[in-house]
Order: sequence, then structure tokens, then C-alpha cells
Amino acid sequence: MLRDLFINLTILVTFHYLLMLVFKENFLKKEDTLLRQIFKGMISGLLGVLLMFFSIKAGPAIIDLRHIPLILTAFYGGIAQTFIAACVIIIGRLLIEANVASFINIFSMIFIATASFLIAERHINHVVKMLLSITMSNVIATILFIIIVNERSFELHTAYWMFSYIAGLFNFYVIEHQTKAYQMLNLYKFQAHYDFLTGVLNKRKFDEILSDAFSLNLKQPIHQMSLIYLDIDYFKTINDQYGHHEGDIVLKEIGTRLIKNTRSSDYIGRIGGEEFAVLLPNCSVEKTWQIAERLRKKMADQPIYLQNGTSIHITVSIGCAYDAGTSENMKQLPIIADQELYKAKQSGRNQVSFSGRKREHLT
Repeated sequence: MLRDLFINLTILVTFHYLLMLVFKENFLKKEDTLLRQIFKGMISGLLGVLLMFFSIKAGPAIIDLRHIPLILTAFYGGIAQTFIAACVIIIGRLLIEANVASFINIFSMIFIATASFLIAERHINHVVKMLLSITMSNVIATILFIIIVNERSFELHTAYWMFSYIAGLFNFYVIEHQTKAYQMLNLYKFQAHYDFLTGVLNKRKFDEILSDAFSLNLKQPIHQMSLIYLDIDYFKTINDQYGHHEGDIVLKEIGTRLIKNTRSSDYIGRIGGEEFAVLLPNCSVEKTWQIAERLRKKMADQPIYLQNGTSIHITVSIGCAYDAGTSENMKQLPIIADQELYKAKQSGRNQVSFSGRKREHLT
């Protein structure tokens, strides 16, 4: 018996570990598409069926750990996945052997699924919830063993309860550990690629994408390309007058407006303290001018509300550079955009300056 229960434990741990490797944190999403919920519910149910093939036969009853994947599904998957898993386990039990015990299994699985889901929804400690669900399932199993097969062996029930707790809590630990590991990995990835304050790309990642664009290694084919440099006018005055914390509010709002007013195919980065850049693949001269002007107006026309309740208006200076995609001087775009940004500042700020050799194209 101990050998069979140990095999059950090994299958459970291996199965959940592999599922976490495949689905990563998506395996734990309760709000998922219906198709994915059905799929994940069926996978959990099939795990319960698999455990029955490594079960201990006790008269007409089968002793195994099929309730553990059902409890874990209720805990992490939500009601739809839980009842799909329960249905798969019920069908699997009936296909293995249709008898009185298998029909009683229908009610026990439905009860465990319902009770486990209700416990999972309670706002209490996660470990306590898992212990309650396992204990409830163990009580049901013990009652059924006694009623169906008149199994009153203290050693059998003790071993079953022990392995049930070990299997449930150890799998719970594995899933929680994997989940936290993926969350930390995603956080590190975000911090490596994005500016934590504004949510746009950081300078290192933006320079990497710019380099890929110059070597035509972006995912999308490039036929022409524009680069916009944007600098907040008199940002130091904002910091000096309102404090750096309020300055951060301004930077966040600038990042948000940049994201909202550019194309989904564009790349936005924060390349300096108050300086941002936008790479526009496959963007014509006219479209680049329109986007740059729209950005300038959105920054100037809408106030920014600071944390102290004050509303302020800010302006930006913008420099643009364009390449038709055939020029060997594509790598000069950052230099040209920076020069145009300087011209915009020198000309009174709150304006867009485009590379001189392309101004004749603008209307």
C-alpha cells in the first residue's frame, strides 16, 4: 500500500511541475477563455483518472489520491475547471469498473468539488484553506471505506490520511513556489526592459531595438523609418518648484500620453531624465509630422494634476528625423533627431522641428 501511495505522490508532483513548466503562470488564471478552462479542467481530471490506475484495490472500492488534483483545481482554477475535472474523474471511474462504489463516487466527487471551491473562495490563509479541503475529503473517503467495504483498519486509514496530507500540501508548495518564481522572473524581465516610472522602454532596451531596426532585424519588415526625440520644456523648474515627487507624476503622465497617442507598432523609450524617444517603423514623412504635432498638442492642451491638487500645463519640444529605408545613413537618425530637438528648443520651445532635407515634403 505504501508503495502505491508513494507512486501516486510521485505522479502528482511530476504532473503539476510539468504543467507549470508548459503553462507557466497562465495555468493559474481563473479568468481565462472558455476553451482554455475546458482544456485545463480536462487535464486535471485526466490526472485524477491516471492516479486510479495506480490505486489500491479494497473490495469494490479504489483507494487513491484522485481528490488532490480536484482540490487544487478548485483552489487555482475556479468553478468551471473544477466541475469539468470532477466530470472527467467520474467518467473515468465508471469506465474502470461500474459498481456501487463507482456510483457513490459520483456524489463524493461532486461534493468534494463544491466544498473545495467554497473553501477556496473564503478569505483565509491559503495553507489553512488547503488543510480544510484535504481534511474534508479525507473524512468523506474514510466514511465511504467503512460503509462500502467495512474497512476499519486504523493503519490503512492513518496511512491514507498521511499520504493525502503530504500529497496535497507538497503539490500546493510546488505550485506556489513555481508561481512566485515566474512572477519574479516576469518582474526582472520588466525591470530589464522597461522604465519603472513611466512604463515605456528603458534606454538600454530602446537602443537595442534601434540597433535591430538599423540592421533590419525587427520582426516587421521596414520600408521607411522615422525617429522622434521629445524633451519636456523647463522640467527642472517643475522639480524645483513642486519637488521631485511631483516631477515623477509629470513623467508618468508623459509616458501615458505617449503610449495613447502613438501607433501600436511604434517603440517608445525614456532615454534621459526628461527626454523620450519614439521609433516609428514604416512611417511616412507626412504621418510622422502628424504624430509629432499630435503629441505636442496633447502635452500642451491637457493639464497634469499633481498629488498636491495643483494642475499645471507643460509643453514639449520635438525633433524628428526620417529615412526612406534606402539610405546608407540610417544610423544617423539619432544624431539628426537630436539636432532637430536642439533647433526646436532654440526656436522658442513647444514646437516640432523636422530634418531640413525633408521639410519640403511637409504640408
